[in-house]
Amino acid sequence: MSRSYRCHQSFVVMAAVLLATLMVCSSALGQEAGILGERMPGAFDAEIKAVEDRALSEQLLAAEGLDKALVVGFEVALDRKEIERLADAPTSTGRLLVGLAKGIGAEVTFSDVDRRARKGSSHHAKGVLRINDSRFTWFTKVRANGATATRLHFTDVKLPNGVELFVYSSMGEAFGPYTGKGVNGNGDFWSNTVMGPEVRVQLQYRGEQIDRVLAATRLKIAEVVHQGPNFELAKHLRPELFEQPGFGSKAFCSFNASCVQNASCSSLPGSVQSARDAVAHYSFVSGGSSFICSGGLLNDTDTSSFIPYFLTANHCVSSSGEVSSIEAFFQFSTPCGGACFNPNGAVPRVLGATLLAGASSSDFTLARLNQSAPAGSFFIGWSPTPVAFSNGTQLNRLSHPRGAPQAFSQQQVTTGGVSCGSLPRGNFIYSKDTFGATEGGSSGSPILNTSGQVVGQLFGACGTNLGNVCDSQNNSTVDGAFASYFSQVDQFLDPGTSPPQNSCQGRCGGQAPGGCWCDDQCTGFGDCCSDFNQVCASPNSCVGNCGGQAPGGCWCDAQCEGFGDCCSNKVTICGNN
Repeated sequence: MSRSYRCHQSFVVMAAVLLATLMVCSSALGQEAGILGERMPGAFDAEIKAVEDRALSEQLLAAEGLDKALVVGFEVALDRKEIERLADAPTSTGRLLVGLAKGIGAEVTFSDVDRRARKGSSHHAKGVLRINDSRFTWFTKVRANGATATRLHFTDVKLPNGVELFVYSSMGEAFGPYTGKGVNGNGDFWSNTVMGPEVRVQLQYRGEQIDRVLAATRLKIAEVVHQGPNFELAKHLRPELFEQPGFGSKAFCSFNASCVQNASCSSLPGSVQSARDAVAHYSFVSGGSSFICSGGLLNDTDTSSFIPYFLTANHCVSSSGEVSSIEAFFQFSTPCGGACFNPNGAVPRVLGATLLAGASSSDFTLARLNQSAPAGSFFIGWSPTPVAFSNGTQLNRLSHPRGAPQAFSQQQVTTGGVSCGSLPRGNFIYSKDTFGATEGGSSGSPILNTSGQVVGQLFGACGTNLGNVCDSQNNSTVDGAFASYFSQVDQFLDPGTSPPQNSCQGRCGGQAPGGCWCDDQCTGFGDCCSDFNQVCASPNSCVGNCGGQAPGGCWCDAQCEGFGDCCSNKVTICGNN
């Protein structure tokens, strides 16, 4: 894959200078700048995956044997106010509230188990522990009464080699094994979602070191997410658990606005068709609540690398903890003219992610999924050419409004009319819906140009009638502009490029070639140095001169300000002593 020429500029705060820079870059790049998408080899077979899941579930249920009646387990339920909060969650824009986390705090350890005295089955940690000469099994169950689906938060996970952790149900779903310190590698992770109100947990080990392994195995079931009625995916995957809504003439799904359009019924441009295998519906946990948003896989310039870079909105996920809780559901769609939910066995899932970059100024978050993308996934190309000031430019979007199967909408860029002061054009793209619409849960969905390249991601809407998502006259759709933050993500998407001379990217706690000193504070965006914590040293700056004399003659205090570098201009003391 050839690499396009692009211009690099130092970060500029003034909006006018930024706009001029973008216009110069646009001229150098041309309309075909950036890269096109690329498809990963293989194909996901939903029916085969469903058969595999059922087989694993049956195997785990069989391992419970006759002891399943001994399980005490854990049970939680929402109170009236919590139920009302889920039922009354706003659905027109933003991340969509779908569930609440309830604490369990169950510590599971085996260091006090005397294998010789307790061989066989026994109650242990509100579950059942069974030990024989070459194997141990422990299992329990967690029930969230009234939930459409459940997820578990595991912390303090330490599983020695050979110990496997599974979550599963009695209805054919099973996930794992989780091993070591879990999918995030730090002993803290959220499990896959199990549909229905009950999730079972099982630890297995087969080997010769049972005493040693038992003593070293530990985990904590810290929380369970109780997904409520707005978690519509449960009805798609397990319709037998619910009253299934039909495909009405009023709307895509009965819960969608009348203007929302099924992607399978729409005439998608050829350049956008492949993106259907890139856009995901995902759930995550933030502040004790569970939400859903949309996002998509991005390509990079390293041919066939298929690194699972995932673009979404910063107002959905902005912290490492939120990003690590992501469970992304790909290829979630339904045929045209059929039921709103049309179960085909399974949808491919990816669990966990790592935060790379993000900012509220253009409402973007770039993450790297912790597991490979599903076979056959498409990685969308991108263009750093600005479109925010290109009136009438055609845009295309795939998203999951209110957690529905994939929907399609089209917009046209507008450069006049209503705007929101906190969402300046340039950092954001304003457009009018010309086909279809978005709703809560669509946030973070990529917006594509006519070449099928990402030029931004959905923030939400700005207007005077936001309660009506079909009112494109009084409301504008607003996307964070890829062009405005490209310099913050090109180190990942175009790994052959190098940062500008005065950029702190990759130069933590040192001096950039252009003379700027770089703070060593970790921002939590993967690379602890970035342009927005860059401090350019003047002769009398204390940066890099802690407890000594700056080149301009000022003496510098050695006090640590808590900013990573203990010296900053704030503590400069000028004098002869």
